Amino acid sequence: MRALINFLGIMLVVLLIGSAISVAQENSGQRLTGYVPRLSDLMVVIQIRHSKLFYAVKRGNWPLADFELEQLTSTLKEAGTYYPKTVPSSDLTGSTEIKNAIAEAIKAKDEAKFDQSFAQLTAECNRCHEAADRAFIFIRRPAFPSTFSNQLYGPRPTEQQKRGH
Repeated sequence: MRALINFLGIMLVVLLIGSAISVAQENSGQRLTGYVPRLSDLMVVIQIRHSKLFYAVKRGNWPLADFELEQLTSTLKEAGTYYPKTVPSSDLTGSTEIKNAIAEAIKAKDEAKFDQSFAQLTAECNRCHEAADRAFIFIRRPAFPSTFSNQLYGPRPTEQQKRGH
């Protein structure tokens, strides 16, 4: 019994030291693993943030909208960092101007300006998908309160269909 208690005590010390080392590495900015999220996983997070940003504004939750914009932007930058050949990092946020326009609309609590800049952001998403040979992934303004209502799941509309002809 005494041997078991000693063994458990030693294991506890080893776990505490290991935990302290992990925290020290984490705080020093070192990566603990070589894990890189899949691009498709990052894009799902971006799609969710896109929808949450839209609905935060539509419900008048401006602090949440500001938070979601920052989260969306940082995830786009992360995708560009991990996948620079697939994701053109310079175009990721739909340009700094679009992000700034959205941020200004949020700060001013101006839903009309937000709608305009959000439409530009959404169009930029689709231009990036086209450039990455993924035009079949078509993002749109959310159609109804659902996290994934901002994607068209049927065939992508042609330019003539988009114009209503």
